[in-house]
Amino acid sequence: MNHRLTVLMLSLLPTVPAFADTSITLGADYWSYNIDGTVRYQSSDPADDIDANRDLGYNDGNLGSYYVQLEHPLPLLPNVRLSRTDVSESAAGHLNRSVVFGGQSYLVGEDVTSAVQFDQTDVVLYYRLLNLAASLDLGIDARYIDSKVRLDGNVSGTETATASGWIPMLYAHAGIDLPLTGCALDADGSFAGYQGNRLYELNLRASYVTAQHVGAELGYRRIDLKLDDFDSTWADVSFAGPYAGLFLRF
Repeated sequence: MNHRLTVLMLSLLPTVPAFADTSITLGADYWSYNIDGTVRYQSSDPADDIDANRDLGYNDGNLGSYYVQLEHPLPLLPNVRLSRTDVSESAAGHLNRSVVFGGQSYLVGEDVTSAVQFDQTDVVLYYRLLNLAASLDLGIDARYIDSKVRLDGNVSGTETATASGWIPMLYAHAGIDLPLTGCALDADGSFAGYQGNRLYELNLRASYVTAQHVGAELGYRRIDLKLDDFDSTWADVSFAGPYAGLFLRF
């Protein structure tokens, strides 16, 4: 991503105080997702797109993710949220056509196995603009992605595609508390798009927190990733599905 996008995002942040009381939230989620999309490596020909479902045999997966969040009333300093998500899946498939993946040609009718790793670290800096029954946050999400796709053919051999780097993203959150219930409804998302590359994430959730600071949440999460010659990788991949989580808030 170009540094000019980062400068633009920083200029959009408001220089206003955060109105929230001081709180620390520690949370962990369990996500059940479907995998969908295509990937291509070191080839500019769309005919070499490999379909995650049809060609490689992927369907769904499960993983745990975790986060820590700090909110405070100090003027001008942003609130902070750190999170980590690691996707690691493998599958077996059968090619109904010949494709080129990296420097390796795979044959029609060839059986293949593959492994996908997609690790994501987020450093979110945001300001709370509204903190009543309804809340509104705006900020930036510095996201580091580290992805690897390995393809093993029973005839053609093995090739591995890797792509990694920092992506600055816009971040927004909106929510509403249901008075005297401990329940809340909220949504947050991050987005970046530049020179054919696009990445966005959307989270929708309902949560409940007790007077003893223990909370639970149910929600829906979607990550969409489109790469256009990013580290010689082309991809249009999504991970989407429901999740459940527990958290402590002090």
